[in-house]
Amino acid sequence: MKNYRACAALVLGMIIASQHLALSASAAPSSVTANKTANNSQQDQANALSQLPAVAVQSGVSVRLTDVQLAKADGGNSLTYTLVYSNTSSSTYKLINVFSKITTPAGATIKSSPIPEDKTKVAVAPKEQLTVTYYVNVSKTASTQGLSISLFGFDFSGSEYQKKLGSFKVPAAYTPYVQQGLSKQITVSNLPVSLKPESLQIFSFNNKIYAKVALSLTNQGAKVLAAPGHRVFLESSGGSAFELTLDSTSRDYKVQSGENKKIFYLAELPAYIPTTRMSLLITGENAGLKADLPVVSFRLPEASYPSLEVNAYAVKKFGVSSNTIETQLKQASVSSTGEKALWTLKLRIRNAGNKAVTLPAYELSVTAKEGYSFPVNSKALASLTLKPLEEKILQFSAEVPLNVNQSTLKLQMVEPAVEGKTIFPTAMYKIPYSLEMTNSVASEYILDNSFGTFGAVLESVQRMPWTTEDLLVGTIRIRNVRDAAVTLPAFTGTIQAGQTALDAPVQVVAATSSQQLASGASAVYYVIGKLPYERSLDQVRIGLNSGTGDTTEPFLSLKTQQVVPGMSDAGDNATFKIDTAGKRAEVKERRTLLYPGASQNILYTELEVSSLEARRAELSRLVAYYKTPDNTYYEAEVSQSALAAGPKGKSLVSIWSKLPASIDASQLTLFAGEGVSENKLTAPDGTPTAYINPKALTLHIQTPAALVTLGSGVPLFPYTFTVTQATGAVSEGQDTLSVNLTYTLAKDNQYDMGTNAHKLVVQLTDPLGQTQERTLVPGTDLVTGKFLTYSMTLTSNAYKTLRSGKFLVTLYDEFQGERILLGSQSYSLTYTPAAKAPETITAPKNAANPDPGGSL
Repeated sequence: MKNYRACAALVLGMIIASQHLALSASAAPSSVTANKTANNSQQDQANALSQLPAVAVQSGVSVRLTDVQLAKADGGNSLTYTLVYSNTSSSTYKLINVFSKITTPAGATIKSSPIPEDKTKVAVAPKEQLTVTYYVNVSKTASTQGLSISLFGFDFSGSEYQKKLGSFKVPAAYTPYVQQGLSKQITVSNLPVSLKPESLQIFSFNNKIYAKVALSLTNQGAKVLAAPGHRVFLESSGGSAFELTLDSTSRDYKVQSGENKKIFYLAELPAYIPTTRMSLLITGENAGLKADLPVVSFRLPEASYPSLEVNAYAVKKFGVSSNTIETQLKQASVSSTGEKALWTLKLRIRNAGNKAVTLPAYELSVTAKEGYSFPVNSKALASLTLKPLEEKILQFSAEVPLNVNQSTLKLQMVEPAVEGKTIFPTAMYKIPYSLEMTNSVASEYILDNSFGTFGAVLESVQRMPWTTEDLLVGTIRIRNVRDAAVTLPAFTGTIQAGQTALDAPVQVVAATSSQQLASGASAVYYVIGKLPYERSLDQVRIGLNSGTGDTTEPFLSLKTQQVVPGMSDAGDNATFKIDTAGKRAEVKERRTLLYPGASQNILYTELEVSSLEARRAELSRLVAYYKTPDNTYYEAEVSQSALAAGPKGKSLVSIWSKLPASIDASQLTLFAGEGVSENKLTAPDGTPTAYINPKALTLHIQTPAALVTLGSGVPLFPYTFTVTQATGAVSEGQDTLSVNLTYTLAKDNQYDMGTNAHKLVVQLTDPLGQTQERTLVPGTDLVTGKFLTYSMTLTSNAYKTLRSGKFLVTLYDEFQGERILLGSQSYSLTYTPAAKAPETITAPKNAANPDPGGSL
């Protein structure tokens, strides 16, 4: 509740300094502003206190009572009163010599204390005055009448060491309320602020009573005033108090210097509470006391009882942030499906003010005479900002059971729900009854709007897979019916699937970049949204809204029940064409391979894309899926060149997906569409967020035979790897087997390609059956050229005694961790024996020369 107070409590950013409302001849002059008669009435009430005689507390020192205020609270009612000390003597008077007590009508006596802000006021200088406000908790005392305030001094000769110096009895004529029609100037954040209640309205809604109070606030200071943190209460004539909360149009306001703003408060009241002679009380929380103290109270104007209902097609005006907002239920139509009536409602909203304004996130519902309420998706109202004089038309939908009276429905607009806030309707529009037309696919409908006269054709609505969701793609053709050329606006789109609008973003992609439309010419737009793949659909409504100029308004809205689920195969298609202007191309399968794995397989397809444009052109970024006969879709990865294709140029697009080993890949169909993102076709190196125009290709899986010789060229497209010679050598006593491959690597450069993820695995198998392999990237680890050498070494102690044998070279195409055997060939080893050590000649021994190597 405290969090809400800070944002709700009124304009009355009245700091506790505003407690000092004391009105006296010697205090600051009254800041009440009103006509002369009103001022006299106000002054009469002030005189009720000022006519009380002063209490002398010492020679030359007197005290007067200038203000009494009362605020009600659960923890006990808070009373504040203000005393003005006048020192006409030549000595300083210390306030420690005097204290005051309150005596309630019930006879309870309670000592009071200065409010924390006045605790530093401890002395009255000679010839000066000092104003001090005191606080006391008076428990359940509900009125200032009958209260008395007594002053005491210390007297140590008495039994209680105190002496009564005098008292003030609050006159019966005194009231703390500012009277009807009068304003009050207070201090808020050191700024002078004038407050005046403007109106009290009582509404009856859903068998409840609601009060709406308008409070006018004028910032008479030189700085901006921000919404303060005070509490505001509505008091009945019987003394019951109800806390008011700011309505959504008045929250977090700021008031410029010299500006006047009208702030609105709401409260729900019990039906039995009388609504005559009501009052407004404003309190502020004193941090030092941890209590709410009264700031100011007003007698409210007599209540009015307006109706919330708005007649069919009538304009309803209300205020938001001091701006006038015009609203009108401009159109309503209904269709039926099953046992439900499906309503389409168009609400016009216009900012008639002179400043931009952000509307509250109003909640909408359709209410029935029988007492039922049916929800309306009102996301379009969330954070809606309107410039001055800007107008928007928002479209909503609702489902109402057919057994409810459809001719007496109302569209209810309610301020957004906030914790601690009163829920209150802003308006209830009567809904006129008329049937809505369902549009047939491929039929043209004529429409008129501010841009011209057009024929609109909903050519198709397709539902297609997209990662973990589904795409809903509506294709709309717009024809210019008029004789003159027109300029189409920039469009935004809406899609309503069933009775729920799809979450943003809904993309609108134009088939051509030009917005000019000659007489009789047509333009095609794709409206694309996403929805959960498990959601069922009975109908779809697709809309285009204009997004240019100062207004945004519906351009067209088409509804159909003809949705094409998934993607349909179209026979044995060997090729398909992309017909998008500037990206025309022919697409055909170059080859499809299956890389078998232990628990999954990889299906890999290469597409040859041939540009049909007469100029250099960026080809479409493709999105692809593999589809089973039972309509299961496997999302595919796509790699393609980012380069623009020249006239008749060719690109190679690689597509692959990991499939469960149980899937029969020969039964799959490849679907490829044009990627879109950010309301346009995706660039070749971009990341699509959806796609359009999917086309089918029948696949022909190839199973290449493994070659038995590596010298005739091993294909690893776009490379060809040829082993022209392979030598292996071991040496006696050595533990290594050295292999040198002499190879030629050639590349086919007729295609532009994306990243080539194929790798060449070279596996060596020695005569003992031991293997070693290297994974090489053609073009990087293996450079292109003729008669190049690649060396490998195997190590084993067994090689020390190996004299002969053959080693096997096996080549694999590895893709994403799975392999296809390309070929293998065996080659003979070369053995090199160890070199013999040279012989040493030793002279024979004899008696004459026993030691031929001896020394002299």
